[in-house]
Amino acid sequence: EFKMMSGVRNLKQAVMPIIWLNCIFCMGIFEIPINRPRYFLSLFYVISIMTGYFIIFYKGIHIFQQAFAFEFIIFHFVLGVHVLVAVLAIILFWWKSENMNNIIKSNSIADHTLDTLGIKVEYEKTSRHILHFVAIWSVCTITVNVLYIIWLYHDIGYWITLYSCICICFPVTINSVVELTFASLIRCVQTRFQKTNILINDVMLCANETHAFKIRNKHENTSITFIMVNYKIHKDKIIHLIRTLRHLHLEITKTGRQINKIYCLQILLELAVHFTIVTSSIYCLYLTYSGQLRMVTNEKIIALAMWASIYSIKIILVNGLCTSVSTEAYKTGEIIQSFEASIIDDDMREEVSLFIYY
Repeated sequence: EFKMMSGVRNLKQAVMPIIWLNCIFCMGIFEIPINRPRYFLSLFYVISIMTGYFIIFYKGIHIFQQAFAFEFIIFHFVLGVHVLVAVLAIILFWWKSENMNNIIKSNSIADHTLDTLGIKVEYEKTSRHILHFVAIWSVCTITVNVLYIIWLYHDIGYWITLYSCICICFPVTINSVVELTFASLIRCVQTRFQKTNILINDVMLCANETHAFKIRNKHENTSITFIMVNYKIHKDKIIHLIRTLRHLHLEITKTGRQINKIYCLQILLELAVHFTIVTSSIYCLYLTYSGQLRMVTNEKIIALAMWASIYSIKIILVNGLCTSVSTEAYKTGEIIQSFEASIIDDDMREEVSLFIYY
């Protein structure tokens, strides 16, 4: 594992598992070798997979009618929403197929600036986080699929269950990949905001110390020429750092907005899917315990409870991640405002004011 991680030299390599998952589920462009996009191969793959899927789906409609009795007619609606959102996700990707590369490039620009300022971007750590995300995502996806198989196994048999599982689990997995991609990319933005805020805090402290240096040396009767030359050197360096950090913060903010613009509609649709699953599962559990649903086995009750729990947790985690990124972005303004009043130098104060109101 260490050797594998030590070979991660840039962000694209760190997020490669996410890129491959997108390619496998029709929302990516194969690069064979790396940085050599194969558009024709990717388009042929998507058309083949989607054609095959809809043929299987069309022939399996009677299975769904058999598997979900009239009492569970709500699940026909849930399945329809899943398929519709998955198709839209694929269309939205191919509508703007260069989005992923643009986001990676924007992050790379920020990484280069951070590296210039002495903050090393730990791509190995990013890669580990991505692998952890993929592992958790895999467990959740497999659990959802197994619950579906358990649901149908006693009613329609093993082989037909596997057939129908393909019809349902394929769009479910596509929708999950969208969430995983969004979470991974927005997490990268969050870490860059955190590193930038550490630098901004250090620079603001340094700005105050520079003025204190000027006053202290005046009281110690140091040569005025020496004081002013040193003060000017420190001041120019700090102003340059403030300007660089302002552009860095704007670049990271731009990347965050770019991710939001690209995935906003898709994430809203994903959340709509999650709400339909949670609502329908809780509704069916209510009908079961109120005695209005008959022939409900313990396995189905467990499956309903697990579906509701998994998708509720997903909703909470996605919202929590978005909130934490926004909080980290706003934290920059709080740091600067806390130091603004204590900065006496007019030039420095002007730069800080530009940082706040830019």
